[in-house]
Amino acid sequence: MNLRHGQLWQRLGLAVLSGILVASLAPATAAAPTGGQDMHGDMESADLDTSSSDSGVSAPDTAQDRSASDGADASDVDESADSADEATASSEEESTDGVDAQVYTFPGTDGPTRIHVLTTTGSADAILLESRGVFAMIDGAEGVGAPDGKDPRYPLREGVVNAALGDTDWVLGYMSNHGVTSSNLAFYLGTHAHSDHIDNADEIIKKFRPKVILSPEYSDEWITDKSRLWDNQWIYDNMMTAARWAQSAYGASIVQNIKDYNTHITLGDMDVQIIPTDPAENYKKTGVRDANLIAYTAKVSAFGHSAYLAADLEAGGGYEDRIAPIVGHVDMLKAGHHGLPTSNSSAFMKALSPSMIAQTGPEWYIPDNLTESVIHGDSSWVPLVDLWSSGHIPSLIATFGPSGISYNDLSYASWGHEYGLENPRAWWFKGGRPAATTGWWKGSSGSWYYFAGKPSAEASTWVYDGGQWYWMDATGAMASSELVDTGKGLYYLDSAGHPSGNGWMQIKGKWYYLHDGRAHNGWLYDGGSWYWLDGRAGVMATGWTSVQGSWYYMRSSGAMVTGWLDGGGTWYYLRASGAMATGWLYDNGSWYYFGSEGMMALGWFSDGSAVYYAAPSGAMATGWLYSNGSWYYLGSSGARATGWVLDRGTWYYLSYDGRMVTGRNYIDGRFSVFTDSGAWVGYTF
Repeated sequence: MNLRHGQLWQRLGLAVLSGILVASLAPATAAAPTGGQDMHGDMESADLDTSSSDSGVSAPDTAQDRSASDGADASDVDESADSADEATASSEEESTDGVDAQVYTFPGTDGPTRIHVLTTTGSADAILLESRGVFAMIDGAEGVGAPDGKDPRYPLREGVVNAALGDTDWVLGYMSNHGVTSSNLAFYLGTHAHSDHIDNADEIIKKFRPKVILSPEYSDEWITDKSRLWDNQWIYDNMMTAARWAQSAYGASIVQNIKDYNTHITLGDMDVQIIPTDPAENYKKTGVRDANLIAYTAKVSAFGHSAYLAADLEAGGGYEDRIAPIVGHVDMLKAGHHGLPTSNSSAFMKALSPSMIAQTGPEWYIPDNLTESVIHGDSSWVPLVDLWSSGHIPSLIATFGPSGISYNDLSYASWGHEYGLENPRAWWFKGGRPAATTGWWKGSSGSWYYFAGKPSAEASTWVYDGGQWYWMDATGAMASSELVDTGKGLYYLDSAGHPSGNGWMQIKGKWYYLHDGRAHNGWLYDGGSWYWLDGRAGVMATGWTSVQGSWYYMRSSGAMVTGWLDGGGTWYYLRASGAMATGWLYDNGSWYYFGSEGMMALGWFSDGSAVYYAAPSGAMATGWLYSNGSWYYLGSSGARATGWVLDRGTWYYLSYDGRMVTGRNYIDGRFSVFTDSGAWVGYTF
């Protein structure tokens, strides 16, 4: 069963029970760890110096001007053994319906209840919890150092973060400057064995001595995709070496086998519920492709409000679908996997419906569904990398109280973001919400966008700026080096986005004629020839082209043809207008006939009820014609004759199909005799 915050507070009044651990959170002198590999950080000294200053920490981008203060004292915190921040921790384990439940309580004394999501280099998780003067740390970002390949257990692999990079000093300094000491760090939670989460775990454990250390067990053997091993085993072993040292040195508890969702930690006014991604630990039997799927996440509740810290929870394999009902609605979400598209599915976001989304990565990581509720609803969204780069804001700080959750001043931070499916794609944000702005912005895709006093970029419109016109397409991106249809004309935009070009221009293998960048369409007379530029696309036509019901032929140069055209053995005639001739045409003393498709007739052809004959030249024949073994007579009109024909004083008779008759033939009820030449001789009986 799930042990709620109120139930945990009831347990604070319990006396020491069998199996209950009660521990003081006072600092102790610790011996260096023994056994296992060398620690990731400096653990050469048997005594940990907890009084040294952390004020010289650098920002994630190595800048030295970063302030770690949000109103808290940025000076070093006294970490002496008699610190006033001491607290009492108790642990209770019980079985409910056969399911193990674990409860740890750190009541604290006085102070605010906050979640600090730290800005780190690139994308990494480092989250500080505080309530009533006691603290907890979840993950700790990328550390400094990496395997050198000398130990065969930790070979050098592609993709491992450079050993010189990391946030060790920054994270430790932030913790110190916000009041964390070696006596008040209640627990450390390492969500999973990736360096951008737990690389600093050993340093945190060494310096601040958490009383409970939680992390799922890990082995490279459980990872099926061997390209995803990186330095996982190395950083995990570093963390566990430090944890075992802490266990031996000052009695820290190590929790690694959480079999359900019943592990709760009371941290002052906070209830921290530990939620494993796979409580059945199936990965130990079947393996998983990535350490992200071997993880602990956390739901933090206080004063009737809640946050879910999703680590690198993935949507694939049904993980988000399984976790969503356990978490339910929350006010704040630390987005899974730094906001990447592999997490934060639409269904997951709908189930949690957070009003604040913290993303430990840059804005351009995200899929549309992560922030759909931001531009179409009332949610806020804070990509931590952009929070720092635009506003030098060290962290997102959520303060819980009876009236709700308030956040530190984010108003100095602003950023642009490109969506994949939204139109327009570019939006501007300030302080976590869409905000009006004016001016140009270049997105991660390389596209330029223009804002004109709105949160969304201008789209499908002209923008006039600096004496120049620019066309913003349907996505809002500035068009360049292309021909665009604005709805009121075709324009060519040069590489700077300006309408440009006069005269002929070849664009992507097609020819256009431009006037100050605008593509001409329709008929164009240039250099003594006519050209047709497609009335819509503006493309110069070649070959046969239909214009307003007439056909024209344009040479490969685009010039319109007139007169005779040899179409590969078929002749056409283009009139003076360029229109293809059909029907009868008189040219140079002869008549020609062209069918409905413009092809010149040859041999016998019909026009209406009359039959004609075209010579091999196409010219219409008249007079006597010998064809296929028979004589025919074509009148002055060219029409083939039938019946009696008087030619030069001699009568001839042409049958129904126009063939001249010879010999004795029965015609008009009488027999007539014709010579071999067809001449009529007379009647016979």
